Amino acid sequence: MKIPKFLIARCAVALLAMASGVAMPAEPIQLDLGNWAPSTHHLAINAFEPWKKLVEDKTQNRVKVNVHHGAVLGASRATLKDVKGGAYHVGLMISSYYYDTPLFKLTIGELPFALAGPKQGAKIMTEFVDKYAADVFDKIGVKNMGVFTSDPYVLMSSKPIRHLEDMQNKKTRVPGKAWVQISKDWGAVPLSMQLEESYTALERGTLDVMQTTPGSAIGFRFYEPAPYVTQLNAPVVVGGMIMNKAFYDGLPPDLKKQFDQELNPALLRMITDSYDRTTSEAFDKMREAFKAKGRGEIIALSDEERLKFVRPTASEWAAWVQEANKRGYPGEEMMATFKSIMRKHGLTSPF
Repeated sequence: MKIPKFLIARCAVALLAMASGVAMPAEPIQLDLGNWAPSTHHLAINAFEPWKKLVEDKTQNRVKVNVHHGAVLGASRATLKDVKGGAYHVGLMISSYYYDTPLFKLTIGELPFALAGPKQGAKIMTEFVDKYAADVFDKIGVKNMGVFTSDPYVLMSSKPIRHLEDMQNKKTRVPGKAWVQISKDWGAVPLSMQLEESYTALERGTLDVMQTTPGSAIGFRFYEPAPYVTQLNAPVVVGGMIMNKAFYDGLPPDLKKQFDQELNPALLRMITDSYDRTTSEAFDKMREAFKAKGRGEIIALSDEERLKFVRPTASEWAAWVQEANKRGYPGEEMMATFKSIMRKHGLTSPF
């Protein structure tokens, strides 16, 4: 059997090192990060790729980060299962996808017209999680790297949505289980659908209205089949970065400390900053695309018209408390604390 030259060379180097008493350099720890959004998404460009470089630089290449974009390692709704099971080591988790797990606690931040943006939202949710959900991630068997909130959602549609009545019978993608009833209250037909499946659904007409963030609209190019963008500005999505627990537990103590104190917080800052600055850029890009095509519009609702969307959602705040109580959590206390944290950070609850 012919032995490849590179193996002969590697063996020769190893023998020389052994003869001279020089230790061979350790192979870097391989960290696989699964990103179900495309490589063109702002989180890929502004967070995941820069974080890869940061980790490799700060650990002096003891850790090599392999970023896999476009859901090649698993879909968005499979992140928790995939990371917990070790299909990859770090993943982007959306709490509303896991409404029926202990991550339900985080969905308080996705209540309609609650949080206004990524910077305030991240502070509010981090404080709330520290008080009421610090044990959640251990219960579901993953390592919490930190939570974040997106920029506020817009409605993207194939026909203009200027009034609440325009939602009548529109097939509408809902971001999570809690938004099913809200869509019904608006007169729409709710459809639960993964973000990465929505472009094709809009293109084929099986979906009329898409709820998403402006930044994601650019990354997934939703503005092409849905060129009418209504600035509803609600909700935000509460997400988190999670790490496989066995991978984390197997890290040397100094690397664990480095991830906990420096690298994980840096990733969450990158994500928050990306959401914060992407909104205005996204609207500008969409306006340029609409102008070039001669079709499309960014629609701003009047305060009076927006209020028509807000009013029917009051029942969902009460429903969240009832659901929390049903699960054995102190629902009224959690809601009172959440509103108190909102006020602390300059926000007023709509209900």
